[in-house]
Amino acid sequence: MTELFVTGAGGMLGSVLMRVLAEQRRTSIGTVSERGPRPFVGQAGKIWPLDLCDPGSYRDRLFALAPKTIVHLAAVSQIAQAYDDPDLARAVNVDATVRLLGIAKALGARFVYASTDLVFDGEHAPYDEDATTEPCSLYGRSKLEAECHVLTYARGLVLRLPLMYGLPDSTRAPSFFQQLMAALREGRSLPLFVDEVRSPLWLDDAAHACIKLADSALTGVIHAGGPERLSRYELGQQLARALGVDEGLLRAARQADVSFPEPRPRDVSLDSTRYRKHFGSEPGRPLREALQKILAQAPSPLLS
Repeated sequence: MTELFVTGAGGMLGSVLMRVLAEQRRTSIGTVSERGPRPFVGQAGKIWPLDLCDPGSYRDRLFALAPKTIVHLAAVSQIAQAYDDPDLARAVNVDATVRLLGIAKALGARFVYASTDLVFDGEHAPYDEDATTEPCSLYGRSKLEAECHVLTYARGLVLRLPLMYGLPDSTRAPSFFQQLMAALREGRSLPLFVDEVRSPLWLDDAAHACIKLADSALTGVIHAGGPERLSRYELGQQLARALGVDEGLLRAARQADVSFPEPRPRDVSLDSTRYRKHFGSEPGRPLREALQKILAQAPSPLLS
């Protein structure tokens, strides 16, 4: 029997999750979009290319597979992309979630849905699971709508994740973290916001948290944020120190001084007390410790 069915396996978190599942020799299937990136996954995992917006392309196969747990990571996750193409954002973030949830219900499978800290307005941080949700963006609203569907299922769990950093296990467009790392290594000056605060989480820690939660019986909503509340500027400072480059390359900027099509929340840091109480540990390690592991494990060419 297949243990886990993972959507978005070519994404930042999905690709790392597939690698960790392979390392643990867990039986898993990952899905990728037909034209999207694929994970560098070992033999313990298999990859299906499919269109989540076309249930006819996967419904029968998924019923035949009958996974114990569906971990739904796939999403239109860029705020700008969701704003520019709201129909696609709804089709992927809401409609596809509803279809997958219906299959999970029919199978009696556990359903873990990856949501976001951007369901909050940024004015009352840190946020626990009972905090009032009020997203500022179309992306956040689409994720919140999908959350509401997941919470109707007795075996459903909404996992709210923060800004994640690290190196994905797939070839894809560079993330914020990768762009920041490349700029610092190349000696390029970079503006970073001092007034946009998150609780950043290393991708590897996020992947392990996903597996722990998939194996648990927890339901409802749970937050898995990193242990520190950091601005992008502070994250950049710590990365510069870890790389041994001049912190002066970083220029303090304010998101309040920049015009965006939609408001950006100031502070959406997460309170992960529920996770900590259940598992006896934080969802992730401090940034400084994670950076040491990232730099020790990755060859220099991957970091440039």
